[in-house]
Amino acid sequence: MSLKPSHVLLTALALVAGPAFAQDAAPAETPAAEQPAEAPAAPADAPAAATDEAAAATATPEEAAPADAATADAERPGSYYPKSEHGDWTIRCIRAGEGKDPCEMYKLLTDEDDNAVAELTLIPLSNGNVAAGATVVAPLETDLIEGLGFQVNGGEMRGYPFSFCAPVGCVSRLGFTEAELNGLKRGREATVQLLPFGGDPNKPVRLVMSLTGFTAAFDELTAYAAKPGADNGSEADAEEAAPAE
Repeated sequence: MSLKPSHVLLTALALVAGPAFAQDAAPAETPAAEQPAEAPAAPADAPAAATDEAAAATATPEEAAPADAATADAERPGSYYPKSEHGDWTIRCIRAGEGKDPCEMYKLLTDEDDNAVAELTLIPLSNGNVAAGATVVAPLETDLIEGLGFQVNGGEMRGYPFSFCAPVGCVSRLGFTEAELNGLKRGREATVQLLPFGGDPNKPVRLVMSLTGFTAAFDELTAYAAKPGADNGSEADAEEAAPAE
């Protein structure tokens, strides 16, 4: 795999890393003589709602805990949430805990058998002639010397080096000029090329990703990044938080 090195390299893309229940005292036992022999049976035609209410009343705190924990997990600082979707692209944000949540465009890259292989995130930039920056996280078994290839439609396959590897995978950072960004906006698909370690250089893995919705997602993210102050959460979250009229 012969790749022409790109003339744009990113030098700075930040990686954003991540009750006790009171019980009432039990009532004193009723003397045996005053206790009825059997509890009265529920009417046969008792409504289902009453049955559901009774079941809910007897639910233990331990049974309710998993749902509460999942909600707290999803809302904790450092957790990701989807803000919006445009075609085949998602804008996702990370909860900052305070201030404005950082957001990015996200795409899961799959092979021809629809197996998840890599991830690509992209953000708008204003850094000299770099109009956008992307980060690709590839499997740890990737051949780092061969680097990563990136191609739009049937154009030239550009080459990018890997920056480092972490437990989640090996990271390559890509920079796009205004002209290259416009090519992505006009394109139908892009291809990320990788070579597994020990693989045949003449048979690299090619991950094709749709560019449907790319322009709309990029424009929304650019507008969001330009807004001052806190503007967190999705529109759906905002609607749910609004008081009922």
